[in-house]
Amino acid sequence: MGLLDGRVALVTGSTRGIGRAIAERFVQEGATVVVNGRRQADAEQAAADLGAALGIGADQASLAEVRGLCRAAEAAVGPIDVLVNNAAIAPRTAITRVTDEEWDETLLVNLTAPFWYIRELVPGMKKAGWGSILNVTSGAGISGTIGFSSYAAAKGGLNALSYTLAQELPRFGIRTNLLSAGADTDMMRQLPKELHDPENNRMPSVEANAATALRLVVDESLNGQCLGPGGERDMPPL
Repeated sequence: MGLLDGRVALVTGSTRGIGRAIAERFVQEGATVVVNGRRQADAEQAAADLGAALGIGADQASLAEVRGLCRAAEAAVGPIDVLVNNAAIAPRTAITRVTDEEWDETLLVNLTAPFWYIRELVPGMKKAGWGSILNVTSGAGISGTIGFSSYAAAKGGLNALSYTLAQELPRFGIRTNLLSAGADTDMMRQLPKELHDPENNRMPSVEANAATALRLVVDESLNGQCLGPGGERDMPPL
């Protein structure tokens, strides 16, 4: 018996990195998993590699494509009761050089898209009387990171959204938590050496992040929590 037997999970941004590790762990725990990436071919390949039920490509900055993904997933595998908002972009730009286009796209992908998925899928969770929302955040959303103003602002907003939902949705059987992710991924490798030095500062594995994601999704006692990949609390509880 897996910890997610009978659950249907959508993991955005799950063709590589932490998202892929989460999708793989959920498959191992018995979930019916929908893999998502920007390109349809990549999503289909990752789903096949992981033994997931379905792979669907979507542009996170497009409401039409987000809606289309949700409808296609539900038509293929049934109502989604586990949502992991993992997809993100992290442009590195000094604040005076951040363009309106970069700012808008970063907030669209990292904050607005998670809101869109939640708005689309929560009605089904309410009908079922159970749901688990996991929003993947970053320490940048708590304390900021030099050169990543748009990313930090978006993650800070995602934190606030998550804590609000953790108060609004429990009466419908829906919990909301945050994974404060960290691993030696392509995104982390953008950081300057003083902030990301894997030779001297060992980063958690993607598998450690996935293990904490699983705990946040299945542990019914957790709501309004922000945990790091080792399971430690990154922010005060709700």
